[in-house]
Amino acid sequence: MVNYRKWSKAAARGRILAGGALMASALALVSCNDDKPTPAPTPVPTTPAPPPPPPVAFCDPSAPAPTPAPAPGSALTYQTGDGHRITIHNGVVSVQAPVTQTTEDFRYASHGTCDVLGHRVLRNWAGDRRSIILPGGAKLTMRGQGQQLLRVSIYDGAISREIDVLTHTVMHDSSDAAIARSRDAAEHDGETARIATHQGTAYGSTVTRTWQMLLVNLYNETVGSDGAVQPRSDNYRLLGRQDNEYVRAALPISPVAAETDVTCDTTPQPRGGLTQNANGTFSFLSRSGQWRIVIDRHTITVNFVGPHSMAVEHWGDPHENLNGKHIKDWEIARRSMILADGTKITMHADGPQHVVHTTSIYDGAQSHEIDNTANQLRHSCVNAAVAAQREMAEEDGETSLLAMLRSPQSTTGGLSWMNIYTETRNASRDLVFTLLGDTGEGDINANQVNDYYDDPRIGHT
Repeated sequence: MVNYRKWSKAAARGRILAGGALMASALALVSCNDDKPTPAPTPVPTTPAPPPPPPVAFCDPSAPAPTPAPAPGSALTYQTGDGHRITIHNGVVSVQAPVTQTTEDFRYASHGTCDVLGHRVLRNWAGDRRSIILPGGAKLTMRGQGQQLLRVSIYDGAISREIDVLTHTVMHDSSDAAIARSRDAAEHDGETARIATHQGTAYGSTVTRTWQMLLVNLYNETVGSDGAVQPRSDNYRLLGRQDNEYVRAALPISPVAAETDVTCDTTPQPRGGLTQNANGTFSFLSRSGQWRIVIDRHTITVNFVGPHSMAVEHWGDPHENLNGKHIKDWEIARRSMILADGTKITMHADGPQHVVHTTSIYDGAQSHEIDNTANQLRHSCVNAAVAAQREMAEEDGETSLLAMLRSPQSTTGGLSWMNIYTETRNASRDLVFTLLGDTGEGDINANQVNDYYDDPRIGHT
């Protein structure tokens, strides 16, 4: 209970003291004989804060990849079942080859949302999601925004993990196979690539062996408006190769104009990039303008359009040459080549030791079919639905990638050729990653041809 009388006396005493203080203050002002206000204190000068440093240009192909600055806290690490070493630190995720394979520093890294091979910047992601499949089957799915890496999921057999890259926090960690399958199926992969690490052997006047790491795009996987994961679409492309201290990156693809669908002719006439020459041979220029295909009966030549002669040739029954060097012969009755700009050539023979009798070309909405035995046109049309239907109905057979890769020392680059899968009718694609050969770079060692394929049927390859 409040003692009202005590509280009243204390309040009165406080009012008296406060009044005395005010009177003393007034007397003090009169005694100074100065009615000016007290001057304000002189402010102490302060040094302005320095502007924040500019953001690191993670995706500058003209400069080496920057080394991430130290960050507080230790890096998060994981080793896959086959020995690949994954490190997540300061906005960068890196994958190094197993120490049992090579002592060289072979690594893939995503600096923010930028693909890096070795210390060579390759390119930025195509979207906000990127997956990398490792040789042993482990998969990383990365999510980013505005060149900043946000989250990384790791799937390795029964193991599934999710890491918040910004805070170095493990959000999920499980060793349950069912949980790993469920989480992987629910998460779309985005633009997906495969790392291939193997020992290449060059056959020639001398036999040399060297370790190589290749980065190969495989497919795109997106989600629909309802959030459901959509079927994958092919996106095969050789992006780069690390060979000891050298890293070669794919030349950029020239943009192409959109095509308008037309009704296919009953009597075929050369359409799109296809022309028939006066001597009866056919020539096709891809939409990007970077590749030219020449068909002269049983000889099919694929050239990169540039200042130096870079070509793969299928000829005879059938043999395969790289810049005139015999690399191998066909393995089965069908053979396909996917060019760096997405153009696909599929060739048919009656067997692996018979001449080519049919060649199909697919490039965007364009589809063409040529009878090689008579240099006769069977089909030529610019219609996306028709092209997709015809391409889907035709198995690819033994399939390879052809790309121009360039080192920092070169302006033109050289041709690189590798097998990636085999597809037969009513069978799934069997992925293989076999480097067949490459050429020297046109402005450095244009006459060099490296043969990496040992065809046991041929003594000189």
